[in-house]
Amino acid sequence: MLNPFDEFQPSQREALEAALSDQELSADQAYSLLDLTPRQVLSLSLVADLLRRRQCGDQVSYVVNRNINFTNVCIKSCRFCAFSRDHRNEEGYYLDFEEILRRVDQADAFGATEVCVQAGLPPKMEGDLYIRLTRAIKEKFPHIHIHAFRPEEVLYGAVRSKCSTLEY
Repeated sequence: MLNPFDEFQPSQREALEAALSDQELSADQAYSLLDLTPRQVLSLSLVADLLRRRQCGDQVSYVVNRNINFTNVCIKSCRFCAFSRDHRNEEGYYLDFEEILRRVDQADAFGATEVCVQAGLPPKMEGDLYIRLTRAIKEKFPHIHIHAFRPEEVLYGAVRSKCSTLEY
């Protein structure tokens, strides 16, 4: 009988066997799985599906979510981002807390269980803006999960607050 693991390098096979034994993969083991042939990707997908079935069977879930982009003004000029605008650009916008909370309220009324809050990196931003914003949302909507702030935003808030990301 053909063993699909025969196509893998020993380090990759070790990673798959660890996963199937419910062991946490090391960084090196996970890294070894990034260099796969299309056929190996298929085998990896089957392993992932087996692990998913073990974890939750065929039960699925979803989140009712609303994205709130409170500003598109950004100090960066990332080539991949079609969203951001320079602070001098007339298409740049900032939503104030009142408008952000109105949008969360609207999402809540539609049954949202989560809001995704993200934005550009506005120049001259007050360092605690993200903290005040999440507090304002949680105070008014304690039952809404906040999915917010990519690492770049956390770093920017920390820099603007003159503290470490851990303190932030």
